Amino acid sequence: MTSASPSNTNPLMRVFWYNSLFFRVVVLCAVLLLCLFSSVIVITHHFFQEAARQMEEQAADIAHNLEIRFEEGFDSDYSMLETELKDLYKGVDIKLDEQDEERQAATFTIERLGNGGFARVARVPLMNAAQPVLMTVTMTIFPQTEILRAFRNRYMMALTGVFIVALGLMVYFIGKALRPLVRLSESCAAISGGELNMVSTKGISGEILALEQTFNDMVSSLREKEMMEGKLRQAQRLSALGNLAAGIAHDVRNPLNAIKLLSSHALDMLETDEHPAAKPMRTVRAEVDRLEDIVSSFLSLARETELHREPRELDPLLRECVRLFQKDAEARGVRLTCDLRAPGLTLLLDPKQWTRAVLNVILNALEACPEGGRVRLFSRLTEKSCEIEIRDDGPGLPPDAADRAFDPYFTTKPGGTGLGLSITRGIVEEHGGSIELTSSAELGCQVLITLPLDARKA
Repeated sequence: MTSASPSNTNPLMRVFWYNSLFFRVVVLCAVLLLCLFSSVIVITHHFFQEAARQMEEQAADIAHNLEIRFEEGFDSDYSMLETELKDLYKGVDIKLDEQDEERQAATFTIERLGNGGFARVARVPLMNAAQPVLMTVTMTIFPQTEILRAFRNRYMMALTGVFIVALGLMVYFIGKALRPLVRLSESCAAISGGELNMVSTKGISGEILALEQTFNDMVSSLREKEMMEGKLRQAQRLSALGNLAAGIAHDVRNPLNAIKLLSSHALDMLETDEHPAAKPMRTVRAEVDRLEDIVSSFLSLARETELHREPRELDPLLRECVRLFQKDAEARGVRLTCDLRAPGLTLLLDPKQWTRAVLNVILNALEACPEGGRVRLFSRLTEKSCEIEIRDDGPGLPPDAADRAFDPYFTTKPGGTGLGLSITRGIVEEHGGSIELTSSAELGCQVLITLPLDARKA
């Protein structure tokens, strides 16, 4: 029986550009570059502001000294005054030039030098008596020195801290993005060890989500493959056992037929039923009949069942199964009830085989129930299937026995053959359904048969 391939295997999920790992890395790099450029701009701005402030302060101080000299009546050579001022103000170059006409205001400019440096130039107009004088103060600026000095400023220290925090955040987010890949790698290693565990896809998106979903689809396929291989191994084992059972049953049936005929003939030869040999012969006949039933079960397990499907309403079929066992249940002191909730549901079933499968489960439930117990049969509809459940109030089965309940020749009952539930499973699976058993000491056993609603189709 072939099953439709699963339709839950999704193709690789489409990844939008704003969810992609590449976009995230680009954004992180852009943030890093933005922080770097911001630092350079702020440092440069601070550098020029500091240079301008120093120049303005020094130029104002020099101009004040010169005004005092000029008020005292300075009439010497300006070069001597320039040398004196240079010795007084280290690091600046001072020039005094007489002008033909008076300048209106002082100017402060930054000029680029030929050696790659900069110079802050202040030109301040002064008056020496009636003679206009232009004072030019030049301060050479070395950017490297000023930048190092600027970094010692508290604002620069704060900016450096922000930059370090931005780097830390970048490392954190990259690590967070790579964490699912590490988890995926560990899961791949676990698969090689035989553990088919899925990975969690919560809290992630983009290519990582698509990769993990594809990985989970692969794990699901491997699980299904492992399950199918297990079923195939079981089917091969059952086939071998069935062939062996069929051979044994065939060899046993011929002697049984002879014993049955001879015992019947012997009973007929007895004059009355009160003959001392009558009771033993009837016992022989009953045991032969029981052995014939066992042989028939062996042959049923070994033989492929050919279903003769026809449209049948499910609930009336189940109600008839309950009716057939009603007197047997009363004789055992067990209450047998049904709650059928699939009215009008018609499926393509083999009524004879289907009745046999349900009766096998009901019989097991009745045999497991103590006197005063209860066996209930339910039917209900779900979205894609019909479920039939048989519950009993018995003591339940141990976990290892519940797992093997459908294995051929496995039984926990004295004198049982272990074939009833195995035959039931074969009939249910031939109809495209599934059967499972759960058990607990408190609730007893529950057998759930699931039939797809596709069984309504021809």
